[in-house]
Amino acid sequence: MRVFIIVMTALLSLSAAECHVEKTGDISVQWTAYKTPSKIGVNGGFRAVNYQGADHASTLEKLLVGATVQLQTNNVDSKNSERDAKLVQFFFNLMSGQMIETKILSLEGDATKGKLMLEVILNRKGKNVPMYYEVKEGVFSAKGVIDLNDHHAMSALKSITIACYDLHKGKTWNDVSIGFSFNLKEGCK
Repeated sequence: MRVFIIVMTALLSLSAAECHVEKTGDISVQWTAYKTPSKIGVNGGFRAVNYQGADHASTLEKLLVGATVQLQTNNVDSKNSERDAKLVQFFFNLMSGQMIETKILSLEGDATKGKLMLEVILNRKGKNVPMYYEVKEGVFSAKGVIDLNDHHAMSALKSITIACYDLHKGKTWNDVSIGFSFNLKEGCK
């Protein structure tokens, strides 16, 4: 009987499925900045995203923890070329460095939802930002909020507020919603 149990355990472990997750395609980075006293959102992203990390792993945590993204600030894309030029000239060009760097530090959750910690370096100032993620219909998406004050970017914020004073009705908010997404394929062999 003991031999039978050992043999069955060995056979079951050999036949156990090897599961994996795979990032397919490019990563999309999104942001929403806010203007006017009534806090109207302006959406955008970046035309080029430099991702360094695994493309496949046995778990979502192994896929993402340690992954980095670099964004050139002159690649900002709000789908309005005049706005993009103003963002570069009156906001990003006033910061130290022309790169936004991020790194996923940790991930807690399961294959459908959870929380990750993202280090965001903007204006050469780093801040850990909690983000909440979900996986739905083959798409991984994460959302969080940064405060420009945490990145010592208030002079740049003041500059863009002045440059766009009439459009913003004198108010540009210091909180910016951020997010990223990519297609995720899951499977077992």
